[in-house]
Amino acid sequence: MRIAVRHALRSQCKFKVGAVIVSGSRVMGASPNIQRNSSLIDYKNATFHAEEAAIRRAPKTMGASIFVARIGAQGKTLLAKPCVDCQSVLASFGIKVAYYTTGNGSVGVMKLPRVSNSNNRRPVRQIS
Repeated sequence: MRIAVRHALRSQCKFKVGAVIVSGSRVMGASPNIQRNSSLIDYKNATFHAEEAAIRRAPKTMGASIFVARIGAQGKTLLAKPCVDCQSVLASFGIKVAYYTTGNGSVGVMKLPRVSNSNNRRPVRQIS
Protein backbone atom coordinates (compact mmCIF):
# COMPACT_ATOMS: atom_id res chain seq x y z
CA MET A 1 0.00 0.00 0.00
CA ARG A 2 2.95 2.33 0.60
CA ILE A 3 3.86 2.16 -3.09
CA ALA A 4 0.27 3.08 -4.05
CA VAL A 5 0.42 6.06 -1.67
CA ARG A 6 3.71 7.17 -3.25
CA HIS A 7 2.16 7.04 -6.71
CA ALA A 8 -0.89 8.96 -5.48
CA LEU A 9 1.43 11.73 -4.27
CA ARG A 10 2.86 11.97 -7.83
CA SER A 11 -0.54 12.63 -9.38
CA GLN A 12 -1.13 16.02 -10.97
CA CYS A 13 -4.91 15.60 -10.68
CA LYS A 14 -7.26 17.24 -8.17
CA PHE A 15 -8.07 13.84 -6.64
CA LYS A 16 -4.72 12.13 -6.09
CA VAL A 17 -5.02 8.36 -6.60
CA GLY A 18 -2.31 5.74 -7.10
CA ALA A 19 -2.58 2.04 -7.97
CA VAL A 20 -0.15 -0.89 -7.83
CA ILE A 21 -0.71 -4.33 -9.36
CA VAL A 22 1.05 -7.13 -7.47
CA SER A 23 1.47 -10.80 -8.31
CA GLY A 24 2.95 -12.78 -5.41
CA SER A 25 5.57 -10.44 -4.00
CA ARG A 26 6.37 -8.81 -7.35
CA VAL A 27 5.14 -5.41 -8.50
CA MET A 28 3.78 -5.86 -12.02
CA GLY A 29 2.71 -2.28 -12.72
CA ALA A 30 2.03 0.99 -10.92
CA SER A 31 0.70 4.43 -11.81
CA PRO A 32 -1.04 7.53 -10.47
CA ASN A 33 -4.21 8.76 -12.14
CA ILE A 34 -3.28 10.76 -15.23
CA GLN A 35 -4.80 14.00 -16.45
CA ARG A 36 -5.96 13.49 -20.02
CA ASN A 37 -7.43 16.87 -20.90
CA SER A 38 -8.98 19.90 -19.32
CA SER A 39 -12.13 19.22 -17.33
CA LEU A 40 -13.56 22.33 -19.00
CA ILE A 41 -13.38 20.52 -22.36
CA ASP A 42 -14.68 17.10 -21.29
CA TYR A 43 -15.36 16.71 -17.58
CA LYS A 44 -16.47 13.05 -17.85
CA ASN A 45 -13.21 11.92 -19.47
CA ALA A 46 -10.70 14.35 -17.98
CA THR A 47 -8.52 11.65 -16.38
CA PHE A 48 -7.42 8.05 -16.72
CA HIS A 49 -8.11 6.26 -13.48
CA ALA A 50 -5.02 4.95 -11.71
CA GLU A 51 -6.32 1.39 -12.00
CA GLU A 52 -6.52 1.65 -15.80
CA ALA A 53 -3.09 3.26 -16.07
CA ALA A 54 -1.52 0.55 -13.85
CA ILE A 55 -3.06 -2.21 -16.00
CA ARG A 56 -1.43 -0.65 -19.08
CA ARG A 57 1.98 -0.84 -17.39
CA ALA A 58 1.60 -4.43 -16.16
CA PRO A 59 2.85 -7.18 -18.50
CA LYS A 60 0.76 -9.80 -16.66
CA THR A 61 -2.39 -9.31 -14.58
CA MET A 62 -4.06 -12.74 -14.43
CA GLY A 63 -4.45 -13.78 -10.78
CA ALA A 64 -2.87 -10.56 -9.47
CA SER A 65 -4.07 -8.17 -6.77
CA ILE A 66 -4.33 -4.39 -6.91
CA PHE A 67 -3.69 -1.81 -4.20
CA VAL A 68 -5.38 1.59 -4.62
CA ALA A 69 -4.71 4.65 -2.46
CA ARG A 70 -6.13 8.17 -2.43
CA ILE A 71 -4.46 11.10 -0.69
CA GLY A 72 -6.33 14.23 0.38
CA ALA A 73 -5.09 17.82 0.47
CA GLN A 74 -3.96 17.42 4.09
CA GLY A 75 -1.91 14.33 3.22
CA LYS A 76 -4.30 11.83 4.84
CA THR A 77 -5.56 8.72 3.11
CA LEU A 78 -9.15 8.85 1.87
CA LEU A 79 -11.61 6.33 0.42
CA ALA A 80 -10.21 4.85 -2.81
CA LYS A 81 -12.68 2.06 -3.56
CA PRO A 82 -12.57 1.32 -7.32
CA CYS A 83 -15.58 2.62 -9.25
CA VAL A 84 -17.97 0.24 -11.01
CA ASP A 85 -16.24 0.74 -14.38
CA CYS A 86 -12.81 0.04 -12.87
CA GLN A 87 -14.16 -3.04 -11.08
CA SER A 88 -15.35 -4.38 -14.43
CA VAL A 89 -12.01 -3.67 -16.13
CA LEU A 90 -10.04 -5.20 -13.24
CA ALA A 91 -12.13 -8.37 -13.30
CA SER A 92 -11.84 -8.67 -17.10
CA PHE A 93 -8.05 -8.55 -16.81
CA GLY A 94 -8.07 -11.38 -14.24
CA ILE A 95 -7.32 -9.35 -11.12
CA LYS A 96 -8.79 -11.23 -8.17
CA VAL A 97 -8.67 -8.85 -5.20
CA ALA A 98 -8.62 -5.06 -4.77
CA TYR A 99 -7.25 -3.52 -1.57
CA TYR A 100 -8.05 0.16 -1.08
CA THR A 101 -7.60 2.90 1.49
CA THR A 102 -10.59 3.99 3.53
CA GLY A 103 -11.27 7.31 5.19
CA ASN A 104 -10.59 5.95 8.68
CA GLY A 105 -7.01 4.76 8.12
CA SER A 106 -7.81 1.10 7.52
CA VAL A 107 -7.67 -0.95 4.32
CA GLY A 108 -10.79 -2.23 2.57
CA VAL A 109 -10.86 -5.49 0.63
CA MET A 110 -12.97 -6.27 -2.43
CA LYS A 111 -13.03 -9.66 -4.14
CA LEU A 112 -13.64 -9.17 -7.83
CA PRO A 113 -15.96 -11.48 -9.77
CA ARG A 114 -14.35 -14.11 -11.94
CA VAL A 115 -14.77 -13.57 -15.67
CA SER A 116 -14.83 -16.96 -17.40
CA ASN A 117 -14.51 -15.86 -21.02
CA SER A 118 -11.55 -13.73 -22.15
CA ASN A 119 -13.74 -12.38 -24.99
CA ASN A 120 -15.56 -10.33 -22.32
CA ARG A 121 -12.41 -8.26 -21.85
CA ARG A 122 -13.33 -4.61 -22.17
CA PRO A 123 -10.80 -2.36 -23.92
CA VAL A 124 -9.00 0.15 -21.74
CA ARG A 125 -9.07 3.78 -22.91
CA GLN A 126 -5.96 4.92 -24.78
CA ILE A 127 -3.42 7.08 -22.95
CA SER A 128 -2.26 9.89 -25.24
